[in-house]
Amino acid sequence: MTEFDAVYYDGRTSARKPVRVRGYTLAIQIVGDGLRLEVPLGKVHVDPPIGGTRRALHLPDGAQLQTDDHRAVEALFPRRHALEGWVHRLERRWLYALAAIALVVAFAWWSVVDGLPLAAKIAAGFVPVAWDAKLGEQTLDFFEGRLCRPSALDAARQQALQRRFAKLTAGLADGYAYRLLPRNCRGVGANAFALPGGAVVMTDALVKLAQNDDQISAVLAHEIGHVRHRHGLRMALQATGLAALAAALFGDATSITSLATTLPVALLQNGYSRELEAEADDYAFQRLREVGLSPKAFAEIMLLLEKVHQKTSGGETKDYFSTHPATAKRIQRALAAP
Repeated sequence: MTEFDAVYYDGRTSARKPVRVRGYTLAIQIVGDGLRLEVPLGKVHVDPPIGGTRRALHLPDGAQLQTDDHRAVEALFPRRHALEGWVHRLERRWLYALAAIALVVAFAWWSVVDGLPLAAKIAAGFVPVAWDAKLGEQTLDFFEGRLCRPSALDAARQQALQRRFAKLTAGLADGYAYRLLPRNCRGVGANAFALPGGAVVMTDALVKLAQNDDQISAVLAHEIGHVRHRHGLRMALQATGLAALAAALFGDATSITSLATTLPVALLQNGYSRELEAEADDYAFQRLREVGLSPKAFAEIMLLLEKVHQKTSGGETKDYFSTHPATAKRIQRALAAP
């Protein structure tokens, strides 16, 4: 049996009455001057402890007990005490509560900024290269059915660009079937984007903007870098979230190909992260040097694209920097590359 002193309020008047409370297995007994009550434990509602204030026990019909004997209340209602213990301790240690909130916020931020990208990178490593081609084809179907038509460039111009692209992809034994797809795309502007599997879409507007073919080669080398590092797949996995990551890790080809509905939006609306862009830039600089071209051509075309971006930003047309975030640092790195 548990006993403790308390103050009784009948819930109808403001009168307070000192009482003795006896706790039994199924009920409590309240004894005072002219008062004797028995209340089943199941009908007693116990307020959680708040700092060092009195503990309130709510009885039927609005009556209430108040006591300073927290230990007795906790002994009488052990299950409720277990559930309320953390709240009580956090209230007494508000610094711990603030630290816990900060940790939750920090973890949520890390999950979005670093956690999902890292998980997507790991998961992409479990996806066979053969699946990239299927994902790329389905994504290409989306573009060609909604945004892009065959290129309006003359045949000789297209052939010259194809030779440039072939030079950049020659000897790349990575399992991808590289192909350049010149297209006249509505609402995309001067742009180029790589698809999983090796297809690189290049718009007529980009060709017209470039001052020379070395600048076009620089953009294409950058896009090849996205293919080799599987950035399109990683971005689609990241955008789709945990379900797609699990599918990649466990080899569910059907679920992976459903990413084709996510990738076009990710490519055109979200764009690549700075980390992925830097990775593709580094590959482009290296590859340009290997084929006898200067990385400075990359800086030149970036400057031209930046001018276009400044004129068109805020409109409906997507330009290169809508899908490939640019910074002065990227241009400086290209100029500094040997």
